[in-house]
Amino acid sequence: MSKPFASFCFSTFKRPDFLRDTLHSVLNQTLQDFEVIVSDNDTEESGRAAVEGMNDPRFRYFSNGANLGMKKSFNKSLERATGEYIVMIADDDPVYPDMLKTLFDLQQEFPGYGVYMGGCDWYCLHHEVAGLYNMKVGTNSCLSGVHDVGYKKAYGSKEFIKHLFNFGIFPHYLWSTTIIRRSVLIEMGGVPEYGTPFLGDYAYMSVMASHSGCVIINKSIGCQTLHNENFGRKQNEQIAVTGRQFPAYLESKIAPRLPWDEVKDDVYRFTALWMVEHMAFLHHYYIKSGIEDKSLRDAEKEVFALDYVKRYRFKYFLKKKSPGIHRFLVWLKKQFKGKDKPA
Repeated sequence: MSKPFASFCFSTFKRPDFLRDTLHSVLNQTLQDFEVIVSDNDTEESGRAAVEGMNDPRFRYFSNGANLGMKKSFNKSLERATGEYIVMIADDDPVYPDMLKTLFDLQQEFPGYGVYMGGCDWYCLHHEVAGLYNMKVGTNSCLSGVHDVGYKKAYGSKEFIKHLFNFGIFPHYLWSTTIIRRSVLIEMGGVPEYGTPFLGDYAYMSVMASHSGCVIINKSIGCQTLHNENFGRKQNEQIAVTGRQFPAYLESKIAPRLPWDEVKDDVYRFTALWMVEHMAFLHHYYIKSGIEDKSLRDAEKEVFALDYVKRYRFKYFLKKKSPGIHRFLVWLKKQFKGKDKPA
């Protein structure tokens, strides 16, 4: 029996309704040369019915027997996969019907790269969450605003990493709109593990692209669902862990292949800005939700104890206390730079 072109590798935990919808989005692909591997962290196997309900032998369910955590569960799916290419896909991030065909065609046009990536949308389910992200309810595009839809570009490893961490390709990235050669994923150690799932998609994309580059297409082929159960709202003790471990992990993986000094500053700046952005979001989220959470104040102290983050303390103050002024200053900076990317 021939191996499928792609394996959709899931990790799930007690979200059968989201899982069911995302599985249907895979079933509806215009290119049907795939398999689906679902690794369930729920010992009660809440995901089993959703997978078996697909009534398709390509959809395979596995109980992990324990809650292994997101990263280890994804790597279990990788171990169980047989496809030439891998799609790591969260149970709440459906893909569009032409996702796989688009990336298959991209790989045919630009052979020899390790990573092929399309754009994505954010899909906000709740108006409260949309307001906190300064988005609208429903679909919000994350495509490049400086290229036409369908624009394609092949990047070498270093060029891709620098653009990734400077938002020079898309304003947001999603690993479920990406295929990666299975051999590359295995050689580079699988889904990155460094003590937290935070920024796992950026670690995944940058480490894998450091192997043999990446080709992108400016076309939305899936979406990230924003809702009240997204990871990251209650894991404040992991924010500083990200600040300490994320850059160190990337250095350990990228430095043997590329000159780390040429991308290091981009990685550290990106990590600092992400932590500032995420903590500011949580601050406003907790106020709006009526939540008092001391762990956020503890996280702030740990984060700003990191030397490379201290320079962003005033930016954080503005984002917390005067977000309107901060947005105006960002807009003003863009006018002077003439670039379509977040500050």
